[in-house]
Amino acid sequence: MIAITAASGKLGAAIADVLLEKGRAAGTRLVARSPEKLAARKAQGFDVAAGDYEDPESLKAAFAGVDTLVLISGMGPNEVRIAQHHNAIEAAKAAGVARILYTSATNPSDASLFDWAKAHVATEAELKASGLAWTILRDNSYFSNNDALFAQAKESGVLPFTGIDAKVAYVTHEDVAESVVGALAPGHENKVYEIAGSEAWSAVDLAAILSELTGKEIRAIDVPVAAFEQQFRSMGLPDWVASGVASFYAALGAGEYAATSADVERLAGHPSTSARDYLASVV
Repeated sequence: MIAITAASGKLGAAIADVLLEKGRAAGTRLVARSPEKLAARKAQGFDVAAGDYEDPESLKAAFAGVDTLVLISGMGPNEVRIAQHHNAIEAAKAAGVARILYTSATNPSDASLFDWAKAHVATEAELKASGLAWTILRDNSYFSNNDALFAQAKESGVLPFTGIDAKVAYVTHEDVAESVVGALAPGHENKVYEIAGSEAWSAVDLAAILSELTGKEIRAIDVPVAAFEQQFRSMGLPDWVASGVASFYAALGAGEYAATSADVERLAGHPSTSARDYLASVV
């Protein structure tokens, strides 16, 4: 039995879609804090269970009979997220889970400008010391994180970004989901994979592709991280979200996410999605 936490979220849904397409709904348990959101998945043949990162007993029950757990990173400030992941790892150990596959992030380092990287540092270390088999997938930035910026650029002719010449090896949720499913197979125990694009693109590159696709001149402009944070706050986002997401753009602009990888192709069996293909699907 495979279990997937945070299964009602975007990545969880993408993983479930891949498993469904491969005829693997049976034998997969989708775990969510609000399992009623997964009613349609039950009709597709998935098992569904309630499991809350803040409720260790619910996790222990949800993981009963599970061999491999896909632990999708939680949400919250570092101290909250680290505690959530700790609860999941301890519940997995208590339930007899043999292996945990964890969705980490590129460059999990205490020195990263991305504040939430610290949670990934702590969770990776705990996994490696857990006594369980583990697989770590370090996900690069999603193209879709910038969908609002792409839409704005299409209308205004301007793509605002921090560090417009810095490269980012973007991936899609589908790239990551297919890599996760590939890593569920035997032979990936105690390995770390970099789930990044086989190419990397700067905001200047993305603006040029958008210009070609839309037939409208679009240029990238460099904006300070503080401007992003101010905009997030003006949208009513909590302080920890505004500062955390702004720190992510700072890390992107500093080139922390520039390293490319062939691990998507290695695990998913096909090349990662190109910027041109992704942008053509959204503009």
